[in-house]
This record gives sequence, C-alpha cells and structure tokens, in this order.
Amino acid sequence: MTRRWRNATYVEDHEGTAPLAQRIFDTKLWRPDQPLRVVMIGTDFEVRVWETLLKIPMGRAVSYSDIACNINSPKASRAVGAAVGKNPVSFVVPCHRALGKSGTLTGYHWGITRKQAMLGWEAGQLGMQ
Repeated sequence: MTRRWRNATYVEDHEGTAPLAQRIFDTKLWRPDQPLRVVMIGTDFEVRVWETLLKIPMGRAVSYSDIACNINSPKASRAVGAAVGKNPVSFVVPCHRALGKSGTLTGYHWGITRKQAMLGWEAGQLGMQ
C-alpha cells in the first residue's frame, strides 16, 4: 500500500480493525448476505481476474489458465499471473488459490511457504465444518 499511496498517513488501529480481522479469519462469521466491501483499483483486466479469484470456493484452487479461460482470455495465462501478483489485499481476494497449470504452487508475493500454509488453513477449516 505504501508504494501505491506514498503520501498517505497510515494509522495502526487494532481496536478499530479487530472486528474486520475476526470477520475475515473466523469462518463462522462469513455470511453471503453481508459481503466484506473492498475498493480495488486496477485495470479492467486486473479487476476481472480479481473478481474471478473471489468466486473460487475456499479450500479449492485453480490454474492461471483456468482463470484466463473464465474471463474469456484463454491465451492470457501470464497476464493473469501478473494481475494476481498485483492483488493488494491478499487473503480477502484469495490470490493464493491460483496455481500453475500442472497444479504446482507457483510464485506468491509472500512466499510459497505462506501460500501453502493458507491453502492448508482453508482445508483445515473445511474439515472442521
């Protein structure tokens, strides 16, 4: 965020953000009739990719080429990967659910280990339901 909005003043507010964090990470609080509202700024292509990521169910993952086909750009797998990499709100817009064509864990801004941990956490949440 600091690269995108260099002149912004950032305030750490644990009390103010705690309810949102709880809503994001406590799957019992997820409600389709109360979506978390996020403003995403990107190109039309990037926004279409991010919207597609939002449709991938928790605990599932799809390939960049599947996402490209889903947005009617079947030859744009690399561009999809670039758009996934520009996602500014990682867990909320689940870019960790995008995989390489063979199902491999591929590049992730915060590292493959974290991507694997996030997918594992989601699988664990599904197992607890």
